[in-house]
Amino acid sequence: MFLGVVLLTPVDVIIDSREDSKHPEFRKSLSMRGLRTAVQALPAGDFLLLAPPEKQSILVERKTVDDLANSIRDNRIWDQSKLLKEAAEKDGYQPLIIVEGWLGVLEKYREWRIQSVLRVLDTIILDYKIPVLNTPNAEATIEWIVAKAKSLGETRDKRVLRLRVEKKPMDLNQRILYVVEGIAGPTLARRLLAYFKTIRNLANASISDLLKVEGIGEKRAQEIFAILNTPWKGD
Repeated sequence: MFLGVVLLTPVDVIIDSREDSKHPEFRKSLSMRGLRTAVQALPAGDFLLLAPPEKQSILVERKTVDDLANSIRDNRIWDQSKLLKEAAEKDGYQPLIIVEGWLGVLEKYREWRIQSVLRVLDTIILDYKIPVLNTPNAEATIEWIVAKAKSLGETRDKRVLRLRVEKKPMDLNQRILYVVEGIAGPTLARRLLAYFKTIRNLANASISDLLKVEGIGEKRAQEIFAILNTPWKGD
């Protein structure tokens, strides 16, 4: 469920609250470079670069090369691309995917055929009509966001009166799925719940238990186990 939002002052970039919790350095860096930012839950994507009414705002999904590889491996990439495109179209935004890092690392260290990775990207670009921008690292991504946000116009002219609201609150079943999607993404969340039935069972699962679920490899199993078992350190 995404709540309606009224921004009291114009901003350049809205950062998704989940992205901000994982990577607070983006908000700090953008602010240091002169952009005005806000943190809200976005229906899709990680950053919304706002534009005045006469220009088009840009809804950005950021993926490291490892994120891209993991989403290709478990087929989440197609659900994510569809969600990004639909969310952007509903509000008249331009969708964009940033892939951060050197794609050749997948061929060098994972022994993936580079043409297979490029075929995924060309499907996103040509079939889903979502441009893909490759940046070398997080710093370059930040620099692009700064330059692009400034090119879209003056901060004072950028205002979002309302992010799209889902009219009906989520029922219990949807809330359960929403929690697990935050851990594993939309596709794997359904597989995990189909296998473990409850969030409690999932939280009690060992790495070997997680590996029994289709689409979950050793690295993803360790990541999910760590999320569910690492003590929170506070703000």
